[in-house]
Amino acid sequence: MEAKYMPSIFIALLTLGTPRVEHFENLLRWFLCGKYRLRYYPCVDVQPGYKARNVCHREFLKDSYDYLLFLDDDTIPPVDVIDRLLKANKDMISATVQTLFSDKGVPKLIPVAYRWNEDDPEDKGYKAYWGSGVEEVDVTTCACTLIKRKVLKVVGRGAFTNWHKDEWCIEGKSGDFCFSEKVRADGFRIWNDYGILCDHYKTFSAKKVNELMLLASEGK
Repeated sequence: MEAKYMPSIFIALLTLGTPRVEHFENLLRWFLCGKYRLRYYPCVDVQPGYKARNVCHREFLKDSYDYLLFLDDDTIPPVDVIDRLLKANKDMISATVQTLFSDKGVPKLIPVAYRWNEDDPEDKGYKAYWGSGVEEVDVTTCACTLIKRKVLKVVGRGAFTNWHKDEWCIEGKSGDFCFSEKVRADGFRIWNDYGILCDHYKTFSAKKVNELMLLASEGK
C-alpha cells in the first residue's frame, strides 16, 4: 500500500517569554489531527524581531520540511489556518492580521498587507490593502505566514533585515517589509487570505477605540 503524502511543516513561534495558551491549544490540535508532519520550534527571547526570523530560517533549512509557518506570539490564527493556507497553494501566503493605524489623525483598523500605490503623486508608497478572499499583495506581515521551501532556499541567508533611509535610523522598513521585497525580487509572488482573520493581541488606546466606534456608527 502506497504511503499517503503528508505536508511537512516547520512551525516557528516567535515569543518573548511564555507563549499564549491559545497557541498551545492550536498546536495540540494540529499534532493530534494526523494530517501533517510537524516540528514545533519556539524561538524565545531573540531580539530584534528580524534576527529571530533569521534564526528560524536557518533552523528550517537544516531539515527537509516542505513549509515554514511563522507565528508571532501576539497573533492567534483560527485552528483551520493550516488547511486553508495549504489549500491556496501559494509560494508565500499570510492570514489577515489587523493593527490600529493613525491616518492623518484618524484612527483606522487596517490589515498588515500592502500594495504599492501611486494614485497620489504626493503620497506614493505602500498602502494597506483590503481585499476579498485570496489576493496578491506586495508586502505582508510574517505574523501568521506559510512559506514554501523553494522560496526560503532562493532568498538566501540573512533575508530578514531592517533598512533605514536616514542616518538616525528613524525612517525605514521592517524585517518583514525587506523580506517581502526580497521574495518578489527573486521572482516569487506574495498573497494574503482575507477570509482568515487572526486575533492580534496588542496594547490599545481606549480613546482610539471610541473614535473608531463613532466612525462606524456614522457609516464612515
